Amino acid sequence: MIFMTPLHWIVVAVFSVLFFMLVILSSSEKNTKTLISMIFSSFLLVVVGTAFSLFALDKYTKEAKLLSSSQIRDHSSESVIIRGKIKNIGKFKIGYCNVEVRMINPRKRGGKISYFTPSKSLSFGSKGAKGSVVEEEFLAVKNIEPKKSKNFKIVMDFPPHFSNPEYKLKLFCH
Repeated sequence: MIFMTPLHWIVVAVFSVLFFMLVILSSSEKNTKTLISMIFSSFLLVVVGTAFSLFALDKYTKEAKLLSSSQIRDHSSESVIIRGKIKNIGKFKIGYCNVEVRMINPRKRGGKISYFTPSKSLSFGSKGAKGSVVEEEFLAVKNIEPKKSKNFKIVMDFPPHFSNPEYKLKLFCH
């Protein structure tokens, strides 16, 4: 569920008024089958328009920035601990932020590090093949007020065949 700002409520109100105006306009129709189809199509139009508008508003009103991050490998539990700080740089409260962690194990080929590995087109269930990319998404923080920041901690399993991986973090806030 998204955290509703005043702009979200304005959009819902505008589309509700639009729906009632379309219902009033279509009520002049005498044929009941046509009337029902007009009301149903008005409802679908308003629901789709509201959904797209809310998602667009959510993208532009919920702005956050990943200020810092560090990774520490815990050898006792074969995991990596990722710590960081997320700041709300927008004007509205953010309900939650997810961090997508992408761990890339570079492969060495002839002394050079290669991030590209050619794949076989028909390698169904190839046993013994170890992936060089691990991607997971975690809930990092909840309820960040405007212009405030919060610390987060993520514990992620560390694949035993990885050595000196590269970490890429992406932030998704709603």
